[in-house]
Amino acid sequence: MCSLNAAAQAEKVPAVDFANSCGNNRVEAQSDQNLSRQLDSKQTYPEPAEGKKVVAITLKQLNVFDTDKPEEDNALFRFANRYHIQTKPEVLKSVLLFQEGDAYNPKKLSESERLLRNQSYLYDARIYAVENCDGDILVTVVTRDLWTLLPDLSFSRSGGENTSRIGFRESNLFGWGKRLSFTHIQEVDRSGYQFVYDDPNILNSRYRGRVEYSDNDDGERHYIDVSYPFFATDTPYSYGFTSYSDKREEPIYSEGETISEFSQSTDVTQVYFGHSKALSGSWTRRLIAGVRHEQHTFREIADTTLPIAQDRTLTYPYVQAQWFEDSYVKVRNFDSIYRTEDLNLGWNINALFGYSAESWSDDTERLVYSFSANTAHYTSDHSLWRFYFDVSGNWNKDTDKTENLIAKTTFQYYLNTSLYESWFINASYTYGNNLTFDNQITLGGETGLRGYPIKYQQGSRSMLLNIEKRYYWEYDLLRLFKIGGAAFFDVGRAYHSHLPIEADESVLKNVGIGLRLAPSRANSDIMVHIDLAAPINGPDNVDSVQWLLTVKNRF
Repeated sequence: MCSLNAAAQAEKVPAVDFANSCGNNRVEAQSDQNLSRQLDSKQTYPEPAEGKKVVAITLKQLNVFDTDKPEEDNALFRFANRYHIQTKPEVLKSVLLFQEGDAYNPKKLSESERLLRNQSYLYDARIYAVENCDGDILVTVVTRDLWTLLPDLSFSRSGGENTSRIGFRESNLFGWGKRLSFTHIQEVDRSGYQFVYDDPNILNSRYRGRVEYSDNDDGERHYIDVSYPFFATDTPYSYGFTSYSDKREEPIYSEGETISEFSQSTDVTQVYFGHSKALSGSWTRRLIAGVRHEQHTFREIADTTLPIAQDRTLTYPYVQAQWFEDSYVKVRNFDSIYRTEDLNLGWNINALFGYSAESWSDDTERLVYSFSANTAHYTSDHSLWRFYFDVSGNWNKDTDKTENLIAKTTFQYYLNTSLYESWFINASYTYGNNLTFDNQITLGGETGLRGYPIKYQQGSRSMLLNIEKRYYWEYDLLRLFKIGGAAFFDVGRAYHSHLPIEADESVLKNVGIGLRLAPSRANSDIMVHIDLAAPINGPDNVDSVQWLLTVKNRF
């Protein structure tokens, strides 16, 4: 056995793992049948030891469809496999945090697996490791490609308003992992054309870049970003540059109707440098220093009926600190259907502080601050809660008051009654103080109150409660979608308006049912929602039934 070469040793990993670990109908271990819905809980890597090296990396790339299975062996799926350009091996290897000859570190294997699953052109990924007779490590990387060249065609109706997209999108250009799209977009507030090019690994390096340009009927927008990110938990440094400019006409809503509009121009430029340091246990601390320039300009137009915000300019150096706890587990049937999800049970804490002096910005002196924290925790072997908190705003020296202070707290609770059914509760509260006239906190069909029109209520405070019975049926519709469903009850209220208008601030309620479609061969990071919702004792100006067709990234 010890005379076998590295490739042959790598083949000792059971073939069933290669065929099914990233497949649409994987063979599951008995340990995967648990109500916490954790996957691979029994998977272990060889123990690390001084001198152990990774001596071979073997790639096992699965195509979009498995035509060895009778149900997928048809002319259409064979055609798709034949003309699909598979991801280049060097692209996959550029994502890995280790190379042949590196010292063996099982944490780098686990994190590399997560990074691969995070790529938009892959449905799933697994990394296996075995020890050869010399005590070195043979690694096998298993991935399954997605079909990435797609027409960007969609139609959504939410709260009585229509949106549509017509164009194309390629998220793995020629197999090199680049993303390119050109789309005509018709939204509630504007319509126009959008071009996007995103390169997550420039020349197979760790540098990434993104370019966006939009030409809309109310203005234009550009976005340029080039950065060397914290691509791994132990990446020692990061730096980048961002330029953003957007000119548009913004509406003010009340009871789902536009009651005023104004023109807004926003220009943002930012440069930064960050340093990372590993702390005790699984914690990492990152410190970032940068300079940011923001300019917000407002103008009245023909449809302006309410006061508009005053122009704002901020130019400020800032310091940002992040504390990140790496405590990932693999799960299924939380935010997606069937697909492997990476859930972090650790904390992610961010704090930023900046100072915009009058001499720099030629505007009033401001202190800039933001703070966010989120985590998740299993409360039992079949229940999980998530917590999110963020606050941001400015302190205006001239008024000696906060400005655009917005704080939001969200609690989510999952109670898994079986492998395929859950109760889900989402409770959130948003608090705003001294908001300028360009900022609204809204509640309606697009923000969780599904029985009401888009942005039906507005104010500087809001509260929302969603209760859902979720069904993760995992039925494979046409071998293209995994199917789920939900029955839901929503109740919420937006109130304490800072605008000079009379508005409905009553508590609103609705019930409804919906289908969930999770693509399993393309665009696996989205979820199609088809919902029917009915208001409970709703106002006379709201339809008795609302139907919503929306595309989100979660169940």
